[in-house]
Amino acid sequence: MKIPQKILNTSILVFVIAFSILCAFKIKDLKFNYDFEAFFPNEDNELGVYETHRNRFEWDNEFVLLGIENKNGIFKKDFLQKIENLSNDLKKIPYTDRVISPTNIKNISLSGLAPVQKRLMHVDDESLYKEDSINIYNTPELIGSFFPKDAKSISIFIKTKEGLGKTKSDSLARNIEKAFTKYHFDEVHYVGRIVAQDVYLKNLEKEFVYFLGISFVLVILFLWISFRSAYGVVVPMIIVIVSIFWTLGIMAMMHQSLDIMTCMLPTMIFIAGMSDVVHFFSKYFEEIGRGTEKQKIYPLILKEVGFPTFLTLITTVVGFLSLLFSSIKPIKDFGIYTSVGIIIAFALTYTLLPALLYFFTPKKLVAVHDHDNKTYRVMRKILFWIFRNQKTIIVTTCLLLVISIIGVYKIRVNNILLEDLSDSVKIKQDFIFFDKHYSGVRPLELAIEIKGGKTVWDYEVMRQLNEVDEFLTKEYKAGFMYSPAMVTKNIFKALNDETSGNGKFPAKEDYEDVRKQLVSNKNNKDIKRIITVDGKFARINGKISDIGSLRVNELNKRLQEFISKNINSKDIEIKITGAAHLIDRNNEYMVTNMTQGFLFSIIVIALLTYFLHRSWRMVLVFILPNFIPLLIIAGIMGFSGIELKAATSLVFSIAFGVATDDTIHFISRLKIELGYGKSLVYAFKRTYFETGKPILLTTFILMGGFVSLMVSDFQSTFYFGFLICITIIIAVIADLFLLPVLLFWILGKRKK
Repeated sequence: MKIPQKILNTSILVFVIAFSILCAFKIKDLKFNYDFEAFFPNEDNELGVYETHRNRFEWDNEFVLLGIENKNGIFKKDFLQKIENLSNDLKKIPYTDRVISPTNIKNISLSGLAPVQKRLMHVDDESLYKEDSINIYNTPELIGSFFPKDAKSISIFIKTKEGLGKTKSDSLARNIEKAFTKYHFDEVHYVGRIVAQDVYLKNLEKEFVYFLGISFVLVILFLWISFRSAYGVVVPMIIVIVSIFWTLGIMAMMHQSLDIMTCMLPTMIFIAGMSDVVHFFSKYFEEIGRGTEKQKIYPLILKEVGFPTFLTLITTVVGFLSLLFSSIKPIKDFGIYTSVGIIIAFALTYTLLPALLYFFTPKKLVAVHDHDNKTYRVMRKILFWIFRNQKTIIVTTCLLLVISIIGVYKIRVNNILLEDLSDSVKIKQDFIFFDKHYSGVRPLELAIEIKGGKTVWDYEVMRQLNEVDEFLTKEYKAGFMYSPAMVTKNIFKALNDETSGNGKFPAKEDYEDVRKQLVSNKNNKDIKRIITVDGKFARINGKISDIGSLRVNELNKRLQEFISKNINSKDIEIKITGAAHLIDRNNEYMVTNMTQGFLFSIIVIALLTYFLHRSWRMVLVFILPNFIPLLIIAGIMGFSGIELKAATSLVFSIAFGVATDDTIHFISRLKIELGYGKSLVYAFKRTYFETGKPILLTTFILMGGFVSLMVSDFQSTFYFGFLICITIIIAVIADLFLLPVLLFWILGKRKK
């Protein structure tokens, strides 16, 4: 039995309202989160190596660095006393493990009858400042670590408790900031995971509102220009807002938080869902303007707009689901929940929208869709120009492709840890300060395994590890070094009462006393941080400047070459690991994964096209106008120096899925017109006039949504929005100019 239309539409409205209320209760539990380690790759065993290594020793990225400036120089009593008091305050803060400050570093003398600890800086005795200064600046490992070359600042290293959640991290960050602000230093630079995490989360919350707000304003503007009616604005907005609301509600039900990726999700749903609504709306009021009976309009929409829109849904969802090729959970979640949101928007377009139109259809929108307007006259001129200049279009396209291919070869794969943040953000400035005046903040970590029945305390093993230290210091410009060889040199220095062992590695004949000290102190907690009690495993830890993954990879290759030539692989195995290394590897894997995802999108869409048209020529016609914009974008990236990284690699799969929408609508409409028995030229005219305006309108709406991403303080989000906007512009130009030429060429041949 057929359900009466009024009852069906009323039921739809009741269900939408009920589920929206449920989502409202759930959304209040939705939280923002930035899990740094969620972006670690899981492609091979590197993550396992890192987790085993840090469980054996300690986490390499759980620290905070304070860089405290004194414009008049650091060897001032009042300044050093404040540093000493601050260091003592920091030790008392919950969730700090240890605090290493220039005022509490001590040298150990082992030359007497008993070990004696000597202070590095004699804070209360100004007469010893000159001697302290000479001693400090004659100790290479201190420069770039706790002291800069210009002696205008001091660095304090805070090792935090490991695996702190957001609440504890925020508490620790606030207490550290409260501790140093009360001393009124000239300038304080404050960096570390807990600080960066807090900045990222605050920016995420702010940008979440910005993205939605700007998207809403721009889309409302385009809708008003198109439909010249409050109804033509309000109804489409209701559809996409409910879609976003439901998607966020489902995320909350699944205990999914918003992160740097899913923060863009509402914008994605907003623009994808609006595209469906605009095509539906345009066709509806086009038929109203023609005088078509209301009960006949909906079946006609399903035939002429519904099926093409369903195909665009598939291609767009395929684009987002291609992100599942990534091994990074936040990126997978972004692909999954965006796909869910787009499907919801499509479902509401063909259920809630007809229900709203059933209960109220204003007549004011009808006049907007009169065929005798400026848009149709412009479209007519463009179409006739295309027919007269087909060769020019093909030659221009080929020329652009050649230039783009040259640009593609200029693309570099690179990743700078805090490049995402704008230079105006305080933490970015603080990172730059440490890169400029100290060795940097980026963790450098090597995992060492001693084999062949030997231990790290054997002289030949320790000598080779010292060579690795020297390589890292020379090539990587590493600072804050903590390693077995460094401890060995410090003990040798202490045994010689600082007279002949300053910074030198002991000769073989001098090593035995050093070895005894190392072995006898193997249970010391500081030694255990770099050497296991059995002497079978060790680590080298340091900090380097954030020079980018491209440069780091070059240095890593040189390190591997150095190790293969100078380190006995039978006795020592050295692996590069650490949080920063995994992020670099993630970037490389992402580029590979997104390439696989992009190929997946092309194959699925090509097969779908072939299934619908039973022609490989039509597959080529469908793929080319959408592949060419991506090639041009890649060329633009190469020429403009935009580097390929996790965020920019996402563009290609997603943009391809979005760009195919207009092609589908054009080809589907042309097929319908030909099916009505119209001539090829007339069918082209009807298709161009009927689909041209919705295509242009949806293009502006898509751009309005993605332009909002360009206000982001995150560079990756900015480039994501910028590149997709350019892709959409090029794609619509290709659809309006190149696609008709290709279709006319193939269908004209078939007709002959």
